[in-house]
Amino acid sequence: MVRRRKAVLPLLVLVSLLLASLMPAASPVAMAAGTTYYVDAAQGDDNASGTSATSAWKTLAKVNAVTFAPGDRILLKAGGVWSNQYLDLKGSGVSGSPIVVDRYGSGSKPMIHFGNTSVNGEGFGVRLRNVSYWEINNLEITSGEQPTDMRRSGVLVVGEGTGAGSFKHIYIRNIDIHDVFGTDRRTGGINFHARGTNTSVESTWDDILIENNTVVNVADTGIQTMTDAFSNSGWAHKYDAFKNVVIRGNYVEKIHRDGILVRAAVAPLIEYNTTNAIGNACNVNTGIVNYLDHIAVVAAQWAYYTTGAVFQYNEAFDTRKLEGDGQPWDFDIQVTGSVYQYNYSHNNQGGTLLVMNNTNDNTFRYNISQNDLDGNGAFNLVNGGGNLYVYNNVIYRSGTQNRALTHASDTGMAYYTNNIFYNGASGQYTNSPRMTYDHNSFYGLNASVPSDPNKIVGNPQFVSPNTATGRATADGYKLLSTSPLINAGAAVANNGGKDFYGNALYNGAPDIGAFEYAGSITPPVTLLSDDFEDNDISDWTVSGGSWGTATDGSVTLSQNTSAGEAVAYKGNGIWSDYTYSARVKLLTSFGNAGLLFRYADNANYYLFRLNDSGDKAELYKKSGGTMTLVSSAGCTVNPGQWAAMKVKVVGSSITGYVDGVQLVQWTDSSALAAGKIGIRMVSSTARIDDVNVVQ
Repeated sequence: MVRRRKAVLPLLVLVSLLLASLMPAASPVAMAAGTTYYVDAAQGDDNASGTSATSAWKTLAKVNAVTFAPGDRILLKAGGVWSNQYLDLKGSGVSGSPIVVDRYGSGSKPMIHFGNTSVNGEGFGVRLRNVSYWEINNLEITSGEQPTDMRRSGVLVVGEGTGAGSFKHIYIRNIDIHDVFGTDRRTGGINFHARGTNTSVESTWDDILIENNTVVNVADTGIQTMTDAFSNSGWAHKYDAFKNVVIRGNYVEKIHRDGILVRAAVAPLIEYNTTNAIGNACNVNTGIVNYLDHIAVVAAQWAYYTTGAVFQYNEAFDTRKLEGDGQPWDFDIQVTGSVYQYNYSHNNQGGTLLVMNNTNDNTFRYNISQNDLDGNGAFNLVNGGGNLYVYNNVIYRSGTQNRALTHASDTGMAYYTNNIFYNGASGQYTNSPRMTYDHNSFYGLNASVPSDPNKIVGNPQFVSPNTATGRATADGYKLLSTSPLINAGAAVANNGGKDFYGNALYNGAPDIGAFEYAGSITPPVTLLSDDFEDNDISDWTVSGGSWGTATDGSVTLSQNTSAGEAVAYKGNGIWSDYTYSARVKLLTSFGNAGLLFRYADNANYYLFRLNDSGDKAELYKKSGGTMTLVSSAGCTVNPGQWAAMKVKVVGSSITGYVDGVQLVQWTDSSALAAGKIGIRMVSSTARIDDVNVVQ
């Protein structure tokens, strides 16, 4: 019996092998590892070996029938067009040996025009389903306008069903995707999607690179990561379905819904991308494509349920405001510890930044916004948000914007520090217990409104604002060497180490705005300092009035006669450019007192004074004995209270400050050249202390 059984078994095996050779393959056949396969749409032959350019395969269906192995390469011939075909790739590589799709030969990128084809009711140009270690490069993908209402994607990376789980190393590079129209927000250009129900195996990805692709005229979303964990209570990875994600150097334009959207990610890096015309912006024949979703809100480049995201060196413009939103940047729901930095935005209808509820400890720094529009104001912080840190940005408005440039939530704190708000329009500012201002620059209408104890009000002296045509041409927002914002900011810890232009932080004291002045900084030279503590005023020259010292918290210079003109001056007649500061206390109601500078004699000088009659700060020029009011600004004058006055004179430019607020700025076409400093009042008494002149 033993011998008979040994004789029968080989015969059964031979019969089964013969039958198998005569039947179609029931499943893809694994090929040898490390093999390069060629595909030629014009001259190929699916009956060929496929392992050389002269024996190339012809169709993508032939590729789809193969389960590839680590190190394999699938090369499509440049210039080839595969119509009504798609790549549905199988097999996985391993670490160090990914499977690669690329092109060979010269000419245009191989085109996959998948038309109205579909698998299980879903169309795609390339699909990676339940696989790891793939790199897809140098293709063109389109479907064209199709009447069938279904999901379509240029590149679809999906984890679902049998074989779902944890996947690694998916790289999508240099793919041109255009004219692909799907039916809902899970479709579009490049989509990563974990799909399934509560009872399904949950999918995650680690090591994703989406780099140097173009996505143009696509519905619904340009580039996105998505997990069904948001709708499945049995899944755990709402916050970390995607790790080590880099989205870099992509151009995304004319998108029906969102531009670049990262969901459920840990520390993704989104950099050097450009988005243009996001939101209901597809160019389609609605007689053919009549099924696009109604959409209410979009944003250009944003995150959702994500921690530690970094968006940097990006540009976004022409984002549409539909029923809401419309911003280039958005810390959306459950985004924490994330940063927007070194980005440039312009002409986005919804404003500059949206911050949603259930966010916390996010930072917006060293960004430039040029004429973003006014749908929701510059910063839109909805209720329920956490702490937000906004520092060293430039918000430039020169149009008709009239909504708030600053905003606060009703829960966390918003900290605005070292920003430049250039309000060439009529925008408003918000004061709230839920926000603080510190060392910001305000220019234009409503500059006196923000409750910033260290603000600088006046022209920031940009090199050439409103001239940028893209992120690379934003040098106009650098500061001139004469800008009052250089060395005028507050130090911020963990500031990223560099400014918008790559200059190291800090060069001396911090600057205000997105530019850290990189030129040489000469420490100021003190020309004169007098606090009168020695009770000696013999080196002051006086004219009129009754001058002496008085104790008023400290020893001060005092003028005690309220009749006629009283002048005291000191210094060197050759002083030309300098900053003169002092504390001044007017003692006479409806009186006046102020700082003399470039004082040559009693017929030739400048005067910056406080006038309680009308509550004004006034700048006068006296030349050849004729006194002329050249500039003035409203200013609350409180007799009996100290006011910190400062005047800066550089060449023909004169700038005056009261209590740190720039109130007047004037350029004199026939400037007085040089002179001493002093104090002057008429029919008034006043005190002066802490005189300081620096150059």
